[in-house]
Amino acid sequence: MAPPDATLLTDEISYLRREGSGYVAYGTPFAGELAKPGENVRAPLAALYLLAQGPENRIDPVGEADAVRAVLESVLFFAHDSGLVGQVFDSVCELVRRVPVRRLTFLPDARVWELIV
Repeated sequence: MAPPDATLLTDEISYLRREGSGYVAYGTPFAGELAKPGENVRAPLAALYLLAQGPENRIDPVGEADAVRAVLESVLFFAHDSGLVGQVFDSVCELVRRVPVRRLTFLPDARVWELIV
């Protein structure tokens, strides 16, 4: 559904890194449904969108607790060390404080790009 000139960072696993007071998203070589690896590029992270198909295109704010919970569900992390688990939790809390998290409800067609571009 993306415009033809959109750069695909990834359609599977994203890599986010804090840089200064913000965050940067990096392309990864992992391929998902599109079966196309992401490009070797980076982009500043302006917002995180929680995706949900629905009857209309709209963006709604997400509270901090719900945002932390949703982001934690998406973190790829396998360690059981309580110290590392705490660091991941703290990192996600910091991310959510610095980057707006919103719910993007959308119809499965290209018009959704009008909301986020």
